[in-house]
Amino acid sequence: MPFRLRTFKLSEKHFLTLIVLVYLSLGGLYAIFTPLWQTPDEPAHFNYVRVVAETLTLPVLNVGDYDQAYLEAIKARHFPPEMPVDAIRYEEHQPPLYYWLATPFYWLSAAGGVAMQVRVLRLLGVVLGMGVLILVWASARLLFPQAPWRARVAAAFVAVLPMHIAMMATVNNDPLAELFIALGMFRLLLHLRHPDAPPSSWALTGLVVGLGMLTKAQAYILLPLVAAVWGWQWLQAMWPRTFRGGATLPRRQVWKSGIAALVGALVLPLPWWWRNMSIYGRHDPLGLQNHELVVIGQPRTAAWIASAGWSSYLQRLFTFTFESFWGVFGWLGVFLDSRIYQFLLVLSLLVAVGLLWQARQWRRHSERGSTFQRLGLTLLGLQALSVMAAYIWYNISFVQHQGRYLFPALLPIAIGVSLGLEGVLDAEGSRWGAVTLAGATLLTLAWGLWQGDLPGWLLLFLLLAGVGLALRSRWSHLTSGVLALLLMMLLGIIALWALFGAVVPQLAL
Repeated sequence: MPFRLRTFKLSEKHFLTLIVLVYLSLGGLYAIFTPLWQTPDEPAHFNYVRVVAETLTLPVLNVGDYDQAYLEAIKARHFPPEMPVDAIRYEEHQPPLYYWLATPFYWLSAAGGVAMQVRVLRLLGVVLGMGVLILVWASARLLFPQAPWRARVAAAFVAVLPMHIAMMATVNNDPLAELFIALGMFRLLLHLRHPDAPPSSWALTGLVVGLGMLTKAQAYILLPLVAAVWGWQWLQAMWPRTFRGGATLPRRQVWKSGIAALVGALVLPLPWWWRNMSIYGRHDPLGLQNHELVVIGQPRTAAWIASAGWSSYLQRLFTFTFESFWGVFGWLGVFLDSRIYQFLLVLSLLVAVGLLWQARQWRRHSERGSTFQRLGLTLLGLQALSVMAAYIWYNISFVQHQGRYLFPALLPIAIGVSLGLEGVLDAEGSRWGAVTLAGATLLTLAWGLWQGDLPGWLLLFLLLAGVGLALRSRWSHLTSGVLALLLMMLLGIIALWALFGAVVPQLAL
């Protein structure tokens, strides 16, 4: 039976509605109260919208559109009114779909001035981010129809992740790109669940991919994932006896589906590629080579390593990526309290321990996972690997240790958080987790003594988490899902504090 939202219980819809309302409330607060221009690249994206809205043409990225010295000066002074942002235009190589979508909202809010236009466009991003949240929930619900708590926790994580809220509440093409990535992944999961989908369904999936590529280069990760799902179905059709649960589709239909997906994916971005090649050169269909020539002054990886060394580079890579995934705000200069990052490190450790426990249980009880679930989780793993590979590739040239670049993999991350917390908060898994955290506490203590600097708060959080897991049996009336949602509530409080305790006081003029 096809996957339909109306098959779910009304109470589950109410639960999703509550999560959405929490997200919209937090996102709306970030959109309204974050000081003007104080999100990464916001002036450059706004100027792209301005050009499209006022000239009805697409801009061309030229040398001079990126001025490193001026950008550093205006950021240091918190974008005062006497320093205009009009010359900050280095995002004009981006695909145009988001900016076309934003143009009517730019027109409608013009009477309120630039500040009003920025906030309206930020709220547009929040609404697009709501679509991402719902698709994460729907994908998790499709994968685990008998475990609704997994979908709820995954959606709740998306709703309260501080840095993701901040990036949705900005003038940026990230929200629309993430929406198409999430929609594309949902459709690929549907193809795995219903392999007999007609070629027209594959064509629709291809169109989603094409829309994503017309929004941001990050959406190109969908291409190999579509190829992987189609390739699996092709193998099943070619050798149905070799693969368990092989499809019974005619080979002709499989080929038609592949062609339909390919045509659907290429029909929209082809004119954009042709336009770029006519402007930037035939070897630069995405405009990225020209962009690299324009952004003179951006920190380069080779120069950084030559100056600071590999040890310093790798330490920054892991530390700053971790912190900026959870929340480093403004132009990546507003940090949370160090104790919050230590708490989030323990939370991440809990998720990792829980995932290891879940993997152990699945290996011991292979019947727990259906063929579709195994294929779906494999697809999510490929998505995460693709995003990580793109992140590493980008950082080979530029020093861009920004955790937000991992958000195109938010679906597998959110489901991973849900599964991990379920595993470590399970009555049996919690005992295993308590032992693991006890070992982590002893290692941290030994390392601190050896360094002569005990990380007191980290030790306290590890100790409290370990004791809490050890006492888990006393809370048998609370399911692991309820406990996980309590942790998500705490993360939501952190997101609220981040705005009014860090972003607003540190960035306001």
